Amino acid sequence: MTDARIQRDNFYIDTAFGAIYEDDDLLIINKPAPLAVHAVGVYKELNLNSLLLNDPRWAGVPLKLTHRLDSETSGVVVFTKHYEAARFMGKQFQEGRVEKKYDAIVFGRPANKSGDLDYPLGYDASSGFQTVRVHDAEKGEAALTHYEVVGFGADYAHLRLTPHTGRTHQLRVHMALMGHPIVGDKIYVDLELFARYVSGGLDAEILSRLKLPRLALHASELTLTHPGSKKLLRFTAALPPLLDKFIAANFE
Repeated sequence: MTDARIQRDNFYIDTAFGAIYEDDDLLIINKPAPLAVHAVGVYKELNLNSLLLNDPRWAGVPLKLTHRLDSETSGVVVFTKHYEAARFMGKQFQEGRVEKKYDAIVFGRPANKSGDLDYPLGYDASSGFQTVRVHDAEKGEAALTHYEVVGFGADYAHLRLTPHTGRTHQLRVHMALMGHPIVGDKIYVDLELFARYVSGGLDAEILSRLKLPRLALHASELTLTHPGSKKLLRFTAALPPLLDKFIAANFE
């Protein structure tokens, strides 16, 4: 596991990725946050893909990302090492045969200890940012998330989330629409905060509202069929220290 935080203007990028599993077909990475998986915005030059391409351990290996996580979501990410593995895994993700589980810390305490959220989702660029919002069933895309409460704090809840569809920002929007946005969410807690963050980075007032400098969402578990052996494999990534400390300080 590497250990570095690099500053870009008023933003910090965490490069402390670690390898969870590796064989001739797959490379499973525990991605830190904030760090984009590919070149975009402030992460144009420094992202998970570029870090792997420049790492001597994988020199010359044609690594291909099979799915993505938001820059501020940490956890399990899958890379393939050759064309056949990439084709196999791409189809598996596309057909929804990969099971994903996330840990999230949200504001407030949901009334029910478990449930399903099926708000249809679509894009809304009216604010100047391409965010995701609920649409009516005819216009939006179907989206389904199952949640279970793992633990309660006075003002927060620790949830285990299972997305059954893969819409953009699905977990973040579903939590916000339920009335329990994810701690640290710079878009769905308050879009005005996101505009300020984009223009000037994280300041003390924004942090006081969000409670954490990063999104409290972690891809903790992923189950897939191996492209070579065809065996069902489960990969896990422990909660990052920052989220562990928040739970220890705020939960019963």
